[in-house]
Amino acid sequence: MRIEKADRFDDVDYDADYEYRGFNYLILDGVDQFLVRTYDDQPGSATVVRPAMTTSTRLRTLAEFLRTELEVTAIYLYRGEIGSYAQVDLESLQFC
Repeated sequence: MRIEKADRFDDVDYDADYEYRGFNYLILDGVDQFLVRTYDDQPGSATVVRPAMTTSTRLRTLAEFLRTELEVTAIYLYRGEIGSYAQVDLESLQFC
């Protein structure tokens, strides 16, 4: 597993009252690709944007990689039942 690409993003619209800044990471593991986003105002957190994931061995591998390489202490996945991202426990990989 490796970081293929890291791009800075600055999504800002003061008129609409939002400001999002951070990095998009493209992480490769063989043929698997993961898009992970970190935000400047949430240090230690990472959001897995793609693919939509649930508990799996791929998630365990990705979580360990993010902990080691990006020093992540919290991971967020899309939770369809609530229509937004939610934190997962890093040990059980279940939603908190």
